[in-house]
Amino acid sequence: MRRINSEFQTFHMSEEGQKLSNRDYFGYVEMDDFACYVLADSLDEEPSINSARLVVDSIIRDFTEDPTMGRGPLGRYMRRAHGELLRQKGGMHLKVAVVVAVTDYRKLRYCHVGNSRLYLIRNARILERTKDQSLTQNLVEQDRVVLDEAARHEQRNNLYSFLGERGKPEIQISRKRKLEAGDLFIQLTRGVWEQCGEQEFLQIVNDAKETKDILDQTEDFILKEQDRRSIDNYSMAVTSVDKVYQSPKKPISLKKILMIALPVLLVIITVSVTLFLRYRSIQTKTESMLRCMENGEEYLTRNNFQKAEEEYGEARKLADSLHRQPEYEEADMYIKLAEQVILADEALGGEEYQKAQALYMTARQMAVEAGNVGLSYIEGQLTRIEGYIEVFDLIAQGERKEEYGNLYGAIALYKSAKERAAALYFTEGKKEALELQMAAEEELEKEQMEAEERLREQIEAEAVNRALDNEQRANDQQNAIDLENQGNELLAEGSYESAITFYLAAQAIYNRLELAEMADGIEPKIAAAQAGIAAREAWAAEIAAGQEQEAE
Repeated sequence: MRRINSEFQTFHMSEEGQKLSNRDYFGYVEMDDFACYVLADSLDEEPSINSARLVVDSIIRDFTEDPTMGRGPLGRYMRRAHGELLRQKGGMHLKVAVVVAVTDYRKLRYCHVGNSRLYLIRNARILERTKDQSLTQNLVEQDRVVLDEAARHEQRNNLYSFLGERGKPEIQISRKRKLEAGDLFIQLTRGVWEQCGEQEFLQIVNDAKETKDILDQTEDFILKEQDRRSIDNYSMAVTSVDKVYQSPKKPISLKKILMIALPVLLVIITVSVTLFLRYRSIQTKTESMLRCMENGEEYLTRNNFQKAEEEYGEARKLADSLHRQPEYEEADMYIKLAEQVILADEALGGEEYQKAQALYMTARQMAVEAGNVGLSYIEGQLTRIEGYIEVFDLIAQGERKEEYGNLYGAIALYKSAKERAAALYFTEGKKEALELQMAAEEELEKEQMEAEERLREQIEAEAVNRALDNEQRANDQQNAIDLENQGNELLAEGSYESAITFYLAAQAIYNRLELAEMADGIEPKIAAAQAGIAAREAWAAEIAAGQEQEAE
């Protein structure tokens, strides 16, 4: 019944400024015993989803299911919202700064990540404020930047922590602060505090007659500079504490307390010890589970999937025993991713490249669905496998050319495969390509040597043939000369027919040896022999005629 016996009023504004759309979001829920107020600022520019609203809805939903001001649950609300950002599909990298305030209508506790702020104002002064998780805030704390200049410093939005980051966000959770009537707790995004400094803001609070006037006057202050400055999305929520809840229970006397307490003291002690032991067991398991989750996340960022699978496996067992379904599902998702990568690594180590490629492609899809965890390692392995396959394709092409007898083409392809393998530090591929190249070069050298040997033998055979031809030619020429000389002797003896026979035989040899001049020199001798025959026949005819005359 605390809500109806206290008076809290909340007013808020959220505008796009000079941007195309408003990517801030505010939400709150006021329940009987607890209330939660959440203001978030989208740091990304994804058009398809409002990451600030996703975070606000997640935290409000978790708080509604388990309303509390405990530090542990608040941290879990923030981590679950962080996990929802990471699990968005399509390769989106969502980033959000958020500030959360929770109250039991008597006390206030707040937590934040990034540079969305909360001011607790009492008696016109800022009693407490969040500290931005930015480089500028660090420089302010080191006295390297004056506080008055921080809202305009160029590194004010250079955050070292935010929801949706690749690592683990640094969640800042305050102690509980007792509220008093008249207090204001104000949540604001960077679009407000960049334009309206703390002193100006306190002056607006001091001058405001009504709580809502704070919003109107702050907006007027922001917009009066819009001609000279770029106005970002600006959002602010003001909650005024007009009345703090007071317990209706009357004070109980010490005597009555003792009378009531003593009969049940032993029972309480027994139950307390039992509950404490049970609570300590649950607390220990919870801490172990969270530690395993953190260790698993750390191993994933270092691409140690074997250790990540072990840590998340232990976290899943603990989550199951604690009936923590969200943590169970998260651990199970990362276990499946790690197991898939381990299988792919084993296939790659076993030189089953096609199988490894298919496994890594499945792992890549799982990594995208898990917030791109391990994605760079998986894509690197896929690129590596593509290079290996390219090496083996070059080797296969070289072997085909070698089968067709094209050793030059095969050697060129083996060299390309070797160079590609060397660039990939692929030792086995380089070794295989080098061995095939050396074997092909050895075969080529062998063929060249055999060809040279055949050429040498051919040249030697041709030389022998030429020598034999020359010797035969010389012999034939000498025979022709001898025949011609015998013809001369027969011509001189008057054996003209025999002389002509020798002359014709000699002339035929000269013509075959293409000795035209010597062949032509035979012609006069043949003519002389023919003339001798004719003279002899004429003389014989004269003698025969004389004998006939004498007979008559």
